Amino acid sequence: MTSRLQESCIPIMLALWFSIPSHAEQTGKPLAEKLQEGEFIITSSVSGCDEDIKQHCDGLGDNADKVFMRLAAYEEQLSPGCKQGILEAALSIKMGAVALDYSVSACEADADKYCLDVQPGEGRLVSCIKANESRVSEECVTALKETGLRELGKQTQACSPRNTGAAPSGAVFI
Repeated sequence: MTSRLQESCIPIMLALWFSIPSHAEQTGKPLAEKLQEGEFIITSSVSGCDEDIKQHCDGLGDNADKVFMRLAAYEEQLSPGCKQGILEAALSIKMGAVALDYSVSACEADADKYCLDVQPGEGRLVSCIKANESRVSEECVTALKETGLRELGKQTQACSPRNTGAAPSGAVFI
Protein backbone atom coordinates (compact mmCIF):
# COMPACT_ATOMS: atom_id res chain seq x y z
CA MET A 1 0.00 0.00 0.00
CA THR A 2 1.34 3.43 -0.92
CA SER A 3 1.61 5.80 2.02
CA ARG A 4 -0.26 9.09 2.09
CA LEU A 5 3.10 10.87 2.05
CA GLN A 6 4.15 9.14 -1.15
CA GLU A 7 0.88 10.04 -2.84
CA SER A 8 1.27 13.71 -2.02
CA CYS A 9 4.58 15.40 -1.36
CA ILE A 10 7.21 15.86 1.33
CA PRO A 11 6.64 18.74 3.73
CA ILE A 12 9.75 20.71 4.61
CA MET A 13 9.55 22.98 7.60
CA LEU A 14 11.63 25.93 8.71
CA ALA A 15 10.95 27.42 12.12
CA LEU A 16 11.93 30.98 12.93
CA TRP A 17 11.52 31.17 16.70
CA PHE A 18 8.31 32.96 17.67
CA SER A 19 6.14 31.09 20.14
CA ILE A 20 3.08 32.87 21.38
CA PRO A 21 3.25 33.51 25.13
CA SER A 22 0.06 34.15 27.04
CA HIS A 23 -1.87 37.32 26.25
CA ALA A 24 -1.06 38.73 29.70
CA GLU A 25 2.66 38.41 28.94
CA GLN A 26 2.22 40.25 25.63
CA THR A 27 0.01 43.16 26.71
CA GLY A 28 1.67 46.52 26.28
CA LYS A 29 4.92 45.21 24.80
CA PRO A 30 6.35 46.66 21.60
CA LEU A 31 6.30 44.39 18.57
CA ALA A 32 10.07 43.84 18.66
CA GLU A 33 9.81 42.38 22.17
CA LYS A 34 6.84 40.21 21.23
CA LEU A 35 8.73 38.81 18.27
CA GLN A 36 11.87 38.05 20.29
CA GLU A 37 9.89 35.75 22.57
CA GLY A 38 8.79 33.16 20.06
CA GLU A 39 8.75 31.45 16.67
CA PHE A 40 7.23 31.65 13.23
CA ILE A 41 6.73 28.47 11.27
CA ILE A 42 7.01 28.75 7.52
CA THR A 43 6.19 25.60 5.58
CA SER A 44 6.51 24.53 2.01
CA SER A 45 6.12 21.27 0.13
CA VAL A 46 8.40 19.32 -2.15
CA SER A 47 6.85 17.91 -5.29
CA GLY A 48 8.26 15.63 -7.96
CA CYS A 49 9.79 13.07 -5.59
CA ASP A 50 7.20 10.26 -5.64
CA GLU A 51 9.38 7.83 -7.62
CA ASP A 52 12.49 8.75 -5.60
CA ILE A 53 10.59 8.05 -2.38
CA LYS A 54 9.45 4.65 -3.67
CA GLN A 55 13.03 3.79 -4.63
CA HIS A 56 14.95 5.08 -1.60
CA CYS A 57 12.52 5.37 1.30
CA ASP A 58 10.73 2.04 1.54
CA GLY A 59 9.51 1.35 5.05
CA LEU A 60 9.72 4.93 6.36
CA GLY A 61 5.97 5.55 6.10
CA ASP A 62 4.72 9.09 6.61
CA ASN A 63 7.67 10.33 8.69
CA ALA A 64 8.57 13.38 6.58
CA ASP A 65 11.77 14.08 8.53
CA LYS A 66 13.14 10.59 7.93
CA VAL A 67 12.06 10.61 4.28
CA PHE A 68 13.73 13.95 3.66
CA MET A 69 16.93 12.86 5.43
CA ARG A 70 17.00 9.66 3.36
CA LEU A 71 16.53 11.64 0.15
CA ALA A 72 19.35 13.95 1.22
CA ALA A 73 21.58 10.90 1.68
CA TYR A 74 20.82 9.87 -1.91
CA GLU A 75 21.13 13.40 -3.30
CA GLU A 76 23.36 12.42 -6.22
CA GLN A 77 20.90 9.72 -7.31
CA LEU A 78 17.70 11.80 -7.17
CA SER A 79 15.72 12.53 -10.30
CA PRO A 80 15.98 16.03 -11.80
CA GLY A 81 12.28 16.60 -10.95
CA CYS A 82 12.85 15.79 -7.28
CA LYS A 83 15.93 18.03 -7.11
CA GLN A 84 13.88 20.82 -8.71
CA GLY A 85 11.06 20.29 -6.21
CA ILE A 86 13.48 20.52 -3.27
CA LEU A 87 15.01 23.72 -4.69
CA GLU A 88 11.58 25.29 -5.23
CA ALA A 89 10.51 24.45 -1.66
CA ALA A 90 13.69 25.98 -0.25
CA LEU A 91 13.16 29.16 -2.29
CA SER A 92 9.54 29.31 -1.17
CA ILE A 93 10.61 29.18 2.47
CA LYS A 94 13.20 31.89 1.87
CA MET A 95 10.60 34.09 0.17
CA GLY A 96 8.26 33.60 3.12
CA ALA A 97 10.96 34.66 5.57
CA VAL A 98 11.79 37.74 3.48
CA ALA A 99 8.09 38.69 3.26
CA LEU A 100 7.71 38.44 7.02
CA ASP A 101 10.86 40.45 7.67
CA TYR A 102 9.85 43.17 5.20
CA SER A 103 6.33 43.46 6.63
CA VAL A 104 7.44 43.47 10.26
CA SER A 105 10.02 46.19 9.51
CA ALA A 106 7.48 48.30 7.63
CA CYS A 107 4.70 47.89 10.22
CA GLU A 108 6.56 47.85 13.52
CA ALA A 109 5.88 51.48 14.48
CA ASP A 110 2.21 51.19 13.48
CA ALA A 111 1.79 47.92 15.40
CA ASP A 112 3.33 49.54 18.47
CA LYS A 113 1.10 52.61 18.14
CA TYR A 114 -2.26 51.03 17.31
CA CYS A 115 -1.98 47.36 18.31
CA LEU A 116 0.14 47.34 21.44
CA ASP A 117 -2.30 45.14 23.38
CA VAL A 118 -2.83 42.65 20.53
CA GLN A 119 -1.30 39.22 20.98
CA PRO A 120 0.58 37.99 17.87
CA GLY A 121 -0.67 34.93 16.05
CA GLU A 122 -3.54 33.74 13.89
CA GLY A 123 -3.59 37.01 11.95
CA ARG A 124 -4.56 39.18 14.94
CA LEU A 125 -1.88 41.84 14.34
CA VAL A 126 -2.67 42.09 10.64
CA SER A 127 -6.38 42.36 11.47
CA CYS A 128 -5.62 45.15 13.94
CA ILE A 129 -3.48 47.00 11.42
CA LYS A 130 -6.23 46.62 8.80
CA ALA A 131 -8.80 47.95 11.28
CA ASN A 132 -6.59 51.03 11.65
CA GLU A 133 -5.61 51.21 7.98
CA SER A 134 -6.67 54.84 7.56
CA ARG A 135 -4.16 55.79 10.30
CA VAL A 136 -1.21 53.48 9.60
CA SER A 137 1.69 54.42 7.38
CA GLU A 138 1.52 53.92 3.63
CA GLU A 139 4.76 51.94 3.94
CA CYS A 140 3.01 49.37 6.17
CA VAL A 141 -0.08 49.11 3.97
CA THR A 142 2.10 48.70 0.89
CA ALA A 143 4.28 46.03 2.51
CA LEU A 144 1.27 43.95 3.55
CA LYS A 145 -0.25 44.25 0.07
CA GLU A 146 3.01 43.53 -1.79
CA THR A 147 3.77 40.41 0.23
CA GLY A 148 0.20 39.11 0.24
CA LEU A 149 0.15 39.10 4.03
CA ARG A 150 -2.78 41.51 4.07
CA GLU A 151 -5.00 38.87 2.48
CA LEU A 152 -3.66 36.11 4.72
CA GLY A 153 -4.70 38.17 7.72
CA LYS A 154 -8.31 37.38 6.78
CA GLN A 155 -7.74 33.74 7.62
CA THR A 156 -7.77 32.42 11.16
CA GLN A 157 -4.57 30.57 10.43
CA ALA A 158 -2.36 31.36 7.47
CA CYS A 159 -1.48 27.84 6.45
CA SER A 160 -1.46 26.12 3.10
CA PRO A 161 0.38 23.11 1.72
CA ARG A 162 2.17 25.15 -0.91
CA ASN A 163 3.50 28.65 -1.16
CA THR A 164 2.05 30.05 -4.37
CA GLY A 165 3.49 33.53 -4.25
CA ALA A 166 5.61 35.92 -2.29
CA ALA A 167 3.59 35.50 0.88
CA PRO A 168 4.63 32.87 3.37
CA SER A 169 2.45 29.84 3.83
CA GLY A 170 3.32 29.64 7.49
CA ALA A 171 1.23 28.02 10.16
CA VAL A 172 1.67 30.90 12.60
CA PHE A 173 1.09 34.42 11.40
CA ILE A 174 1.36 37.89 12.87
